[in-house]
Amino acid sequence: MSKRTAFVMGASQGIGKAIALKLADQHFSLVINSRNLDNIESVKEDILAKHPETSVIVLAGDMSDRHTRAGIFQKIESQCGRLDVLINNIPGGAPDTFDNCNIDDMTATFTQKTVAYIDAIKRASSLMKQNEFGRIINIVGNLWKEPGANMFTNSMMNAALINASKNISIQLAPHNITVNCLNPGFIATDRYHQFVENVMKKNSISKQKAEEQIASGIPMKRVGSAEETAALAAFLASEEASYITGQQISADGGSMKSI
Repeated sequence: MSKRTAFVMGASQGIGKAIALKLADQHFSLVINSRNLDNIESVKEDILAKHPETSVIVLAGDMSDRHTRAGIFQKIESQCGRLDVLINNIPGGAPDTFDNCNIDDMTATFTQKTVAYIDAIKRASSLMKQNEFGRIINIVGNLWKEPGANMFTNSMMNAALINASKNISIQLAPHNITVNCLNPGFIATDRYHQFVENVMKKNSISKQKAEEQIASGIPMKRVGSAEETAALAAFLASEEASYITGQQISADGGSMKSI
């Protein structure tokens, strides 16, 4: 069997970077992506410092842009000849409410993430079918089931992605391609630290108080690490996860209360 190849979007920081590093530990060949070439090259150096034998291809570009996506998937096919794992990882849009949502911004948000994920799945699955094997993992979020008051558009977008993923998983299952959604809770990434700053400003409290306030709403009383999320992604990308598809799995310390 040829070595498995994984494509990780948004791999220059946070959860995406942690997933790329974890998959390197699992001996995958990697294609890593970020909009910033310097940042993603730095991740490549980190991977090769630990695993000098690993094949790491850097393809920089904004995956929310359809022309960029088309070009990157063409390069994956020509340079790798196969694709076995897709990690869809594009951030959502800005916070908004029903009262202040802007239709143009809403359309742009759906295009940049929801449509981008679906297009990437379509392109990736066509390569995966060649070897009758694939693992598609969409980084989404718990807003699909428990909408946030100030995350109106993102909540709708997440619900749409979950619904689409379930539909796609049924159609790709006969090809031994699984499709699952990984839903992070509060994870200690740059986005979390920005959220902490917003809580500090809104409530005029210290960083420690803001972090304590956030942690108090999590049953495990702490935020998660990117590495913990990456461990779940690595399992879903593995041979052992062959009978898991169409699922929504949260890594959130028990934050989602819904059944």
